[in-house]
Amino acid sequence: MKDIANPGNARFLMIFSCFIFGTIGVFTQFIDLPASVILMGRGATGCTFLVLIIYLLGSRIYKDDIYSNMFTLICSGVCLGMNWLFLFEAYKTIEVSVAVVCNYMTPAMVILVSPLVFKVKLTGINLVCALMALFGLVLVSGVLDHSGPINSHGLMCGIMAAIFYTGMIIFNKLLKSIGTYDRTLVQLAIGTVVVTIYSLITVDFGTLVVTTDAIIMVAILGIVHTAIAFLIWFGALTYMDASSASIICYLEPLIAIILSVVLLHEDLGLLGWIGAAIILGSTFMPEVITHRKFKKMEAAENN
Repeated sequence: MKDIANPGNARFLMIFSCFIFGTIGVFTQFIDLPASVILMGRGATGCTFLVLIIYLLGSRIYKDDIYSNMFTLICSGVCLGMNWLFLFEAYKTIEVSVAVVCNYMTPAMVILVSPLVFKVKLTGINLVCALMALFGLVLVSGVLDHSGPINSHGLMCGIMAAIFYTGMIIFNKLLKSIGTYDRTLVQLAIGTVVVTIYSLITVDFGTLVVTTDAIIMVAILGIVHTAIAFLIWFGALTYMDASSASIICYLEPLIAIILSVVLLHEDLGLLGWIGAAIILGSTFMPEVITHRKFKKMEAAENN
């Protein structure tokens, strides 16, 4: 199979994919459709285009690998669909920057549940970082800032998005002997089914006004931000160590926050910005420590 990624361009492709993911929040602000309808179009377009890409790259879908992991794939795909629904609802109801920061509570949540699920030791530094992230969320939420009303619905959507994102990561870690393209396609398809069912139940399509611009932008969201971005990201991940990839992925929320400030003129307020910095910093710190340990072990082995 031909692969777009190789050891020489993996880092660049990882950075590029994170930039694409980081623009999603701002991009959706210019699509005048309900969040679930946007996601339905995104998922359907993304899955279709991903199948086309897999075919053009000369690969195939390994059904036996999919069937042997079907239960876990379904659980992960449902989590993906629910993450999409809650995150995009948060994009529509609160500031993009706040939604992104809430969604990035995921690393802290993974740290807290990993000892229960994977039987790994919860280190002191990881516990401190997780608690710092929770404190940062309190600051971002505006509970301590009495300058205006708190959008509890939007905040809960952002937090629920993080919870389901955590579930997706955990289920992905439980997958065994399945290729990148197979797991990506199946999870995208299941996630699309979830948002489609939700849309059919909650959206009155008879009164929905869909413009040509909206169709084009949803298609771009499905092709560029879903199929191509996922393909590039997973391809690059194959040639990178986990710690380096994790650090680069922190570009995504950083880009999203910068774009929300520059293009949407959002302002979290002093406490909000402090909280955002605490959340990103506390989840970034364990990755840096892990990365340094990995490099030291690598250097020791070479010597």
